[in-house]
Amino acid sequence: MKKVIVSILLLSVVFSVFARGSSEEKMPEKAKLVFWDMQWETSVPYAEDAKALVAKYNASQDKVEVQYQSIPWADYNQVFLTAVQGGAAPDVATGGSQIPINYYLMGEILPLDSIVAEWKADKTYDEYIPGIVESNYYDGHYIALPWHCDPRSIMYRTDLFEAAGITKLPTTWNELLGVLRTLKKAYPDMVPLAGFGNLQGAQQFADFFLNSNGGGQVTADMKANFNSKEVRETLEFIATLSDEGLIPEGMIAYEQADSERLFLSGKAICLIPASATGLADEKLKNLVDIMDPIQGPSADKPYTLYWANSICAFSQTKHPEEAKNFIKWWLDNQKTLFVDTQMPKVPARVTFMDDKFFIENVMMKAYTQVLYPTFRHATSPITGFFPAYGEINGQRYLGMAAQKVLSGDRNYDAILAEGQAKIQGAIDAVK
Repeated sequence: MKKVIVSILLLSVVFSVFARGSSEEKMPEKAKLVFWDMQWETSVPYAEDAKALVAKYNASQDKVEVQYQSIPWADYNQVFLTAVQGGAAPDVATGGSQIPINYYLMGEILPLDSIVAEWKADKTYDEYIPGIVESNYYDGHYIALPWHCDPRSIMYRTDLFEAAGITKLPTTWNELLGVLRTLKKAYPDMVPLAGFGNLQGAQQFADFFLNSNGGGQVTADMKANFNSKEVRETLEFIATLSDEGLIPEGMIAYEQADSERLFLSGKAICLIPASATGLADEKLKNLVDIMDPIQGPSADKPYTLYWANSICAFSQTKHPEEAKNFIKWWLDNQKTLFVDTQMPKVPARVTFMDDKFFIENVMMKAYTQVLYPTFRHATSPITGFFPAYGEINGQRYLGMAAQKVLSGDRNYDAILAEGQAKIQGAIDAVK
């Protein structure tokens, strides 16, 4: 009898081991996804919190493992290009605004149409800033999806405005000139408006005013528009700011850190483009605010320049459905990166703006309650990113023109003609 019992026990153990082994053999491996995420902010622990958010996704299910990699902005275009050409593209990535359109044209982007179809069916689509989802609609496909946006604005010292007797914020170019002249007279040893004029800075400086003037570098039917009235007025306005000493002397050599240093040290009264740095400074955070949207002479209303920043999937992925599922999860769950991490960006999803962070933070309150209704995308009058945008924005043709003006060149006809030829060339090259 004992032998029978022992035999039964041995058989049970063998069966158990065999069954466990069979189960382990049949257990499918997790799909591995590589997620490249840009270093969107360094003033807060963005990368650490984004990595933790990815870990939360990994823990929420047992079929996919996402590997998070933080990508610095330095030479990021070359980093992406090298990876894609080498067959080592990430499965999913955030990136500079032109990344999705550039790589879609190379046949390297996985369309995300199915996600948008779901959004339209369950009304999630309606929760987004009007038009922002369409910013990455091209060739009949949604080639990326927005998760936050980068607006441009002017930060100012509320205490110095009050001491100078300025009680009404400017809403037009002429009113802005009047305010800056008042500030220059009241504070002769200070710079009324700090900006940076290196090629990137000159591009953003001019782009801010061009968009507030209702203009664009291309027309709605995709032709060069650099020789337009709106562009000329923008360059002439920059010349006025420079000639009257309303911006820093030698601004053309300024990096962003230089303009921020002027503002933080109390040597500048306004800062463009506004930076979260001012709000992080203990001495200034209760003495700064964001100006109202500005309207140029050719605009029909005030506008605020912004870029849609998106997340996309590369077609090299071996797990397309898993990549799309992760993107959808990321977009549904990244509110924490705004309200907990306090990343100073505006969420693409309007419903996220209801959190108290966007009410209590000076900059975010201004963006989400005052400026957001006037948002105008950087590609305007084109709805979204187009093939030539990568070169037009990347080569900084508008910045080159602004730098000529900052250096004293007032031959507007020649400047406009040169820019017109370069932009039309960029358009023709991708037809």
